[in-house]
Amino acid sequence: MSRAFANPNVSFSAPGTAVAVGGIVLAMGMTYASRGVRTDALGRFACAAFVALAFHSNLPGTGNPAFWVLPIGVAINVAMAPVFSGYFNYLVSALVVWLIISRGAVSMLMSSPDRNWILLFALAALALGLLLNLLFTQERKKTFLVQRELARFAYKDALTGIANRRSFMLEINQYQDRPSSEEFWLLLIDIDDFKQINDTAGHDTGDEVLVAVAQAIERSASPHPCGRLGGEEFGVIFSGNQQSANAFAKDICASVATERVSGHTVTVSIGVAGIAELIGVQETFRLADRALYEAKRLGKNRCVLVDPEA
Repeated sequence: MSRAFANPNVSFSAPGTAVAVGGIVLAMGMTYASRGVRTDALGRFACAAFVALAFHSNLPGTGNPAFWVLPIGVAINVAMAPVFSGYFNYLVSALVVWLIISRGAVSMLMSSPDRNWILLFALAALALGLLLNLLFTQERKKTFLVQRELARFAYKDALTGIANRRSFMLEINQYQDRPSSEEFWLLLIDIDDFKQINDTAGHDTGDEVLVAVAQAIERSASPHPCGRLGGEEFGVIFSGNQQSANAFAKDICASVATERVSGHTVTVSIGVAGIAELIGVQETFRLADRALYEAKRLGKNRCVLVDPEA
């Protein structure tokens, strides 16, 4: 557009135009494709510098090139403030922009009667750009922290603080598809007589029981993945042989049984099923659920293991 508005009798440098436009495109591509902080900052710096070079090459198309140094420099300095993620990168880029825009016009500007006004506006633009840069940087940090917190909540159970069903299902799908000679087991855990606790002691006590059981399972299961699947049901993925999986489930039963919440002794029943490549996640859960109901039938506070390949 600045070329379209230029004086018709002015001839522009074709190599200068090619360098400026090519530099802008390459710098934008570098910034878009960057995967590191340094490359990203370098691309943004180069883009600002080549934009300044492009406008500087167009100044001869105006009636008074020296007059346009100040407004164009101010416009670029303020407009590029949100682009940079740090004040140091912004200051360096802003100074380079001023050097490029004012090249060849410094002596004329400094000999002007309004040179103090010119310096004042240049410094004011730099200060305003720095302020905007700091504000945008703070906002980006706040946005990042909020997004990270939302992502954390998306995979954490709000009540117990352990992984939720979505997170646990992602884990078990990964284990299901993982090519490994190691054996993996799904432990399906259910709190015994939880409805009775809710009905007699109230839902607040029920929530306390859920939190206490979740913490006990997390302590016992570590470093194996665990999560709350919904209601009073929890899940754990164990890696090891069948004997170890059975002993591990018994340890969880014993660990939970030591918890006493608001005068209630809490126990859990556990169904254990092997995670095999030949069966899907849904079938694994069905087998573990069948073993869980068998544990309930046998008197609760115990574990039952079923091998899908048996």
